[in-house]
Amino acid sequence: MKINQLLKVGLYNLVIVAILGVLMRYKIGFELPIVNQKNLQLAHSGFAFSGFISIVIMSLMVKTNLKWLSASQIKFLESQISLSLFSAYIACIALIFWGYGVYSVVFQVAGLLFNMLYIIAFIKTLHQHPNKDTANWYKAAGIFFFISVFASFWLIYMLFSGNKTQHSYLGATYWFLHFQYNGWFFFACIGMFFQWLDQMNIDTKLNRTTFLYFAISCIPAYGLSALWLNLPVWMYVLVVISAILQCIGVIKFFSIVFNKRVVNAIHQNPVVKLLFIFSFGALLVKILLQMGSTIPFLSKLAFGFRPIVIAYLHLVLLAFTALFLIAYTHLTAGLNFSKAAILATKAFAIFVILNEMVLGVQGIASLSYQVIPFVNEALLIIAGGMLIASVVMMPSSQKIG
Repeated sequence: MKINQLLKVGLYNLVIVAILGVLMRYKIGFELPIVNQKNLQLAHSGFAFSGFISIVIMSLMVKTNLKWLSASQIKFLESQISLSLFSAYIACIALIFWGYGVYSVVFQVAGLLFNMLYIIAFIKTLHQHPNKDTANWYKAAGIFFFISVFASFWLIYMLFSGNKTQHSYLGATYWFLHFQYNGWFFFACIGMFFQWLDQMNIDTKLNRTTFLYFAISCIPAYGLSALWLNLPVWMYVLVVISAILQCIGVIKFFSIVFNKRVVNAIHQNPVVKLLFIFSFGALLVKILLQMGSTIPFLSKLAFGFRPIVIAYLHLVLLAFTALFLIAYTHLTAGLNFSKAAILATKAFAIFVILNEMVLGVQGIASLSYQVIPFVNEALLIIAGGMLIASVVMMPSSQKIG
């Protein structure tokens, strides 16, 4: 498929993610014996990563760099995205019906390999990129993707060998999540944002220093996801330093975002403005939560209660990454919203924030082992709202040109 088609399909895959989310929420409160909850959870999270976020990121990275990519480079990159997309569909189906087994693993691994080939090929083209500082964000995103893959292969080894402990399983899972969320997703998104600023001839003197703070802190920041272990003092100090560096990095990033020319450019489009406010607001909350998690008492509470972990994961995946990608597609790839799609996009963003609020309240209540009445029903309604909004919103992607 051509890059415009791949981007359209990637955006439409948000609907599939939303459908799986609704089924999960429905099954928590009501009977649905024909599907397994664990399988739905694996399919939902796996497809959100491989079928939606990664496909849209890879497509946008090509779409917004067409000027300096050759025809042969574009063709190869398109082929790897197409193969990755096919693998994501098959893996999703396999997970729904059979769970984590041979079929799902084979196609998940295939998808990872196609992504790796894409990243290698894309990084090789970056010597052509007119802005070397922005190119560094893309390079780092690719490197962190490769680092995250180590955990995938370790998880597969534990699955088939039976050589699994709780600490090794959780450590590998959080390793994958950290370097996907805070590495691959984050660095690719911020790289695209700086590229847009550069194309708008907006001065980004802090691009390099912002990158350095986040790049240096990313690997030791994995410790923020492993504070439930008894880390040595020197390692704990390193983790705290990484959290501080990320705080400095986000301050520098927001000093760029609040530049008058950047604000004026974003304000020209009310939908993009709303999505960026929510997305960058979620980024700020994420950084503050990471800083707070360095306090041992809070860390033990956070990692000990599943609703808090789920709230954090949705904060990064939906509130920051998904909203950013929708806004960025509109900003740079010719995505023009109809009136209905504008309302649906605003509704989707609001439902995402409501989802975070309810999950947050549920997580805080769980600290004192309190049950919030009708919380599961509220989350089901919110999930249904996101599904309806995504169905109305996505036809606008047909206008990508």
